[in-house]
Amino acid sequence: MKIICRQRCKIVVLSGLLQICLPALAYMPLNTDDAGTTTKGGYQVEQSFYSLIQVGQGSDNAAVTTSGEDYQGSGNAQAFPFTFSRGLTDNIDLQFSPTYYLQPAGGYSRVSNYTLNLKWRFYGDGETGLNFALRPQLIAPASTAQQENGLGNARFNYGLNLIASQFGENYEVHANAGYASAPYNNSYSVGLSTDARRTDLYSVSVAPVWVISSQWKLAVDVGINTNPTATDATLTRYGLIALLYYPLKDLDVGVSYQRNASTFGVAFGDSGQYVSRLQVGVTYRFD
Repeated sequence: MKIICRQRCKIVVLSGLLQICLPALAYMPLNTDDAGTTTKGGYQVEQSFYSLIQVGQGSDNAAVTTSGEDYQGSGNAQAFPFTFSRGLTDNIDLQFSPTYYLQPAGGYSRVSNYTLNLKWRFYGDGETGLNFALRPQLIAPASTAQQENGLGNARFNYGLNLIASQFGENYEVHANAGYASAPYNNSYSVGLSTDARRTDLYSVSVAPVWVISSQWKLAVDVGINTNPTATDATLTRYGLIALLYYPLKDLDVGVSYQRNASTFGVAFGDSGQYVSRLQVGVTYRFD
């Protein structure tokens, strides 16, 4: 009985530490979005790959997710998020993003998290000085089998993100404050867990970016998120470091490493239970 209780406590701790339902549609490969928008009449595509690995707990008995990806399943994961953006006006763009899951796989579609975003920059030019934007979001329901395996919620989800950006000559600073309404089909488990879940989730994050040269940028991204597990009042923290390379004007490549944990100490390298995410991706802009 003690062993069962101990394992259940670990499940609750990890599932609580490492969950948020805001998919990554940001300043790839960061979680924090910037106030820039796709130019009017222009297009942008982002293709990335990420691998989630949990540390400090057997992957067969913990529900894990990581900030920036809507994965809530049991064990590790590998996926290919894709985002297509279209500039509607000089300060509004529309984004569509599905995710293809390489792992886990089962008797359900590997494609989930069909997300629609509208980003409206209501202050600033998106390139210099102080800028503000709003990004409402709608996520289509996953199937019940996908929900049970952690690949989304089998209900319509929606959210709103407030974005602030400061663009300087040799630096950028981006900050986000987000709300997500994340209902799920409570007749089925979520990520193989039957624990009660909060459906009102909040997040804050900040990402300073250093412009090293015309081709290189270095970024740090730090955030705090609501714990979706209703029985656990703790928050989840994450720390992320990223390197961005711009070989061409309309092409950039990014790589990032992230850790989610119950404390910033563990998120930034101390020992303890955490989930790591390694992500690489390419962004291409065209007319």
